[in-house]
Amino acid sequence: MKKKRIFSAVLVTVLTICVFCLCFYVSGNALRQLPSITQMNYNLKSDALPLTIADIEKLSERISFDGVSFCAELEETNIKEETVLPVLTNESYFEIYNHKLIGKGFTKENMENKDKVAVIESSLALKLFFNTNAVGKTITLNDEVYTICGVINEDENIINSLSSDGKQRVYVPYSGYKEYKNCEVNIEVNIIAYDNKSYSAPLIEQMNLTQYHPTNFSEKAKVIENFEHILLLILFIALCAVSLKIWYRLCRKFVSDIKENLTENYFWKSLRAIPHKYILLIITALGIPAALLTIFLLSDFSIFIISKYIPNDNIFDVSYYISVIVDNSNNINSLALMGNTFLVNLYTSSFSVLVWLLVIFALFSVVIFSIVNIIINRIILLVQNRG
Repeated sequence: MKKKRIFSAVLVTVLTICVFCLCFYVSGNALRQLPSITQMNYNLKSDALPLTIADIEKLSERISFDGVSFCAELEETNIKEETVLPVLTNESYFEIYNHKLIGKGFTKENMENKDKVAVIESSLALKLFFNTNAVGKTITLNDEVYTICGVINEDENIINSLSSDGKQRVYVPYSGYKEYKNCEVNIEVNIIAYDNKSYSAPLIEQMNLTQYHPTNFSEKAKVIENFEHILLLILFIALCAVSLKIWYRLCRKFVSDIKENLTENYFWKSLRAIPHKYILLIITALGIPAALLTIFLLSDFSIFIISKYIPNDNIFDVSYYISVIVDNSNNINSLALMGNTFLVNLYTSSFSVLVWLLVIFALFSVVIFSIVNIIINRIILLVQNRG
């Protein structure tokens, strides 16, 4: 029976370590890439038209655009044999998205001088120039020659691949694009993004831009962090269960040994005879609870819940939670977002993977316990029959 329990415990422990390591890898990958911004994607199902670059320029005359960026995607074209998607943006884009760049992004001077510079992704640079460091090389985009000033260093893993839309984007300053001042050509803005700490953030939030769907990645990052805190809490509870069981058994053994010695000796004589038993009892009785309490105080188990998901009157109002979940599902199904949705997909994919990993872990734990018990019982029966 002891061997059976040990074998089951080892299997579940190995599974737990694998699942939790994978969970922390997925959450860490998401947290590294989710910037502290709000991204507003144009919703194709909206009745209102998107803003144009001309509208953005008028807006920039009224409010500061430090920490505010936008993207206007043009029609796909070809560079050599590669299909690419030109994206017009401003100098704040690479700063607020925290892209890891080989080289540099756009500067105000590039925008003012209408420089023909471009930033491409490392995967595209590898295809075009057989090297990710393509800074200083030139590309021809819509019959215009651009000099590459930066290369986005992409993280390649399964979650990122699932989240990507597969389009190869080439970013160029909007002021350097030949058609942007053409009154007959209205270049539509697919994405408006702003740093949540910028001075203009509250002003943009108050604008009636209902045609854009906002995603606050600071909140999404906190949700992922919550998941990490929940995982840590689960591990802490498991540690408490194991530690307290060990604490109880050790204390019971030491107390039993001391009681047995006290039946033959007075207390002081017993203390001199087996001092190590008394010391170990005190260390065990106080040390293990003190260690658990210290871990609890030093760990961060705080959980952030977005205010809209909590009822104002009664936190036990189940109908409210159900209605919020239904509204969220309907809202998501009513979206057809334009622009680069990589970060939105990254959060959704990461959260889904984390939830499913925990569900699979719970099911596998039950299944493994059952299978191990059946196998060991069969082995015991076979041994008994042969004996």
